[in-house]
Amino acid sequence: MARRFESIREHRAALEFAVIESFGGELDRPTWREAFDSSDPSDMLRTMAVTGSYSVIVNAYVEILKAAAGSRLIGLLPHRRPHADQVLAAVQSDGGLSDGQAKVLHDCYVLEGRIEHASPDVAADEIRKAVERLLKALPGLIESATTWLKSHGIAIDKAST
Repeated sequence: MARRFESIREHRAALEFAVIESFGGELDRPTWREAFDSSDPSDMLRTMAVTGSYSVIVNAYVEILKAAAGSRLIGLLPHRRPHADQVLAAVQSDGGLSDGQAKVLHDCYVLEGRIEHASPDVAADEIRKAVERLLKALPGLIESATTWLKSHGIAIDKAST
C-alpha cells in the first residue's frame, strides 16, 4: 500500500508539472479542448501527460481501498476481487470516506475507465473538470485513507503520502 501512496504522490507531481509545462499552469477550457481534439502528435502528448497521470492516481487510490477490503478489514470476501463500487460503498460505510469523497472517487473511476478504453464520447471539458476536481479533493482523500487505515492498525509512512 505504501508503494501505491508513493505512486499517487509521484503522479500528482507529474500531473501538476504537465499542467504547468504544457498548459501554462491551468487547464484553460479553449486551450485544453483544442489540444485534446487535435490529431497533432505534440498536442496528443500534452494531453496524454495529463490523462495518464490522472488515470494512475485514480487507479492507485482505488487499488489501495481494494487491498484493504480484500484483507477483510471491512468484511468483503478475500477470495473475490471486489468491484470498485462495492469497495467504495464498504469503505464509506466503515467511515473511511465521506459521501462527497465517495462520489468524487466513483465519478473519477468511471471516467478513467472511459478514458482507458478510448470511448469516443469522452469530452475534453469532462476530463478538464475531473482533473481539477481530483486535484482539489486529493489531499482530503489521502488524509481520509491514511486515517481510516490507521484505525484498522495499518500505518502508512507519511513520506509516502
